[in-house]
Amino acid sequence: MFKDYDQKVSQNDLYALIREGEHSEQDFKYRISDARKIARTLSAFANTSGGRLLIGVRDNGSIAGVKDEDDIYMLESASEIFLKPALKLEVWAHEIEGKNVWEIEIAEGNEKPYQVDEIDGLKAYYRDNDQNFVANAVLKEVWKQDRLKESKHPVAFTDKEQRLIQYLKDYDEVSVSKAAKVMQLHRSKTIEILARLIRWEVINWSHDTQEGFRYSL
Repeated sequence: MFKDYDQKVSQNDLYALIREGEHSEQDFKYRISDARKIARTLSAFANTSGGRLLIGVRDNGSIAGVKDEDDIYMLESASEIFLKPALKLEVWAHEIEGKNVWEIEIAEGNEKPYQVDEIDGLKAYYRDNDQNFVANAVLKEVWKQDRLKESKHPVAFTDKEQRLIQYLKDYDEVSVSKAAKVMQLHRSKTIEILARLIRWEVINWSHDTQEGFRYSL
């Protein structure tokens, strides 16, 4: 996958990229020391809107350079061993200030969700600003429905969906468990409905580290 990576010279201005800082579509890595950890970033970019990894750049934007070429094999392990499904990655080189920096472009995937084989099971991640977060079952269902090309056009709401929408008009937001109680449905069916309503742009989702995932009109 990474054969002749050192001969692929990036045409991007590395200094300009670094000035952008870390954001929703860019992350700096001083080095790759944990394949599973880097797989989380690959998952987050692929599940969101794609992104760029700069290897050999510190969090403060200073150029450290790649210290160990084994990093490239760690990156390969992150994609091919820990990421399900694997991603095809391209590595481009920058030679600057006598140091090498690697630029890895991760496209938004078309086989979402991309999940990481964690010790406690498969987990998918998404990117928000400069951080990666674990996706919940509703987000994974949204991606699944998108992948299966299910209709994005609303049909007539069922009585249970209308009940949920009225609840949201009265109480602003709801969790998955509360939505299940409102609609008197099992959790799996509730997740399916919430995902569909998100895709239809009827409801929105938000995530708070304290409150968890919430859904609102």
